[in-house]
Amino acid sequence: MEAQNTGSSIRPIQDVDAIAEKAKLQLEDLLPKAQTLYFSDDCLANASQLTLVEADAHVIDHVCKGGSAVLCTAEKTYSVREAETSNSLLLLQSLTGPSEIEKEGPRHVTDRQVAGTFYTYLELRECQPRLRRLHRLLSADPYRGRLHPGTGYSAARLAEAVQASRAQLETALRESHALLMDGEYRFLECEYEFHVFSLITKFIDENSWSSVEVRRSLTLETLSELEPAAVVAHCFDKHMKPTGETAADGGEPLYTFCEDQVARLFARLLLQPMKTFNLADFTASWQQSVPDGVTTSVDQLRGLAVVNSEVSPQVVVRLAPTDLPDDAPERFAALFAVKQHWTADELHPYLE
Repeated sequence: MEAQNTGSSIRPIQDVDAIAEKAKLQLEDLLPKAQTLYFSDDCLANASQLTLVEADAHVIDHVCKGGSAVLCTAEKTYSVREAETSNSLLLLQSLTGPSEIEKEGPRHVTDRQVAGTFYTYLELRECQPRLRRLHRLLSADPYRGRLHPGTGYSAARLAEAVQASRAQLETALRESHALLMDGEYRFLECEYEFHVFSLITKFIDENSWSSVEVRRSLTLETLSELEPAAVVAHCFDKHMKPTGETAADGGEPLYTFCEDQVARLFARLLLQPMKTFNLADFTASWQQSVPDGVTTSVDQLRGLAVVNSEVSPQVVVRLAPTDLPDDAPERFAALFAVKQHWTADELHPYLE
């Protein structure tokens, strides 16, 4: 749709030729259609009422399909910040692109109206989801049992409170092993999670099962009389994994310990009383505390604690990513206050 000309007059093609000559352009290299720009009467008013947004193809496609993304789409999270440009950005109602102009035909001029001039715009850049608030919400009042159910959050409430896309939020909830019960997510208190896991290991011993012959259905059916079924199933699925074998008497899948998750549970419990531990004493107590068949390793402390070998004796320091500041310089300062030298692998869980 062509813009209406409010008081302007179409310039003659001779003016265009004169300008092209001064610019040392060859007329035969130009397309027949020339477009001149003029400013509307309310151009300055439009500039104060409109903001330009730079977006990638994902956002544009999402919005064109009727999406209402502001900071997040269904799959991605974007930071939004104001950016300045040294060039003037002109907003026009219409403009014909080179590919839309016939290469043959008489040369002519068309006026185009500038509706606004801008020197800043909002820039959208894909960024990591900001999940610290998710951890704070679910950790503030965790589930401690039927008498102390804590505070649960629906997926809708979390989506409103956490700066992350739906897909990223679902991934974070799954990776953090949040309990979904009665349509709400919760974290389990560490001591309570250990209590439920202890019921599982005790039931294994009572049935004289080896660590690779654990039966899920019977375990859940029996222990659900003691603790909520959703909690028992959650703890079982977090700390046990299928062996790939089945029971000889009925074909039921058999399970065994997920060593990393079991080791991390016991490490969390041991790390709670103090921030710093003698490494040798900690590793000895840690290995002695876990069930038979589970082997501990300092690699399993990833994201829970770090080993400082720069002091004597060596120590293990309790350190979770959520203990650190959000600001990048402050976070690095806090990390290097713990110890001066880090490997890339050690830093990774604190920079994700």
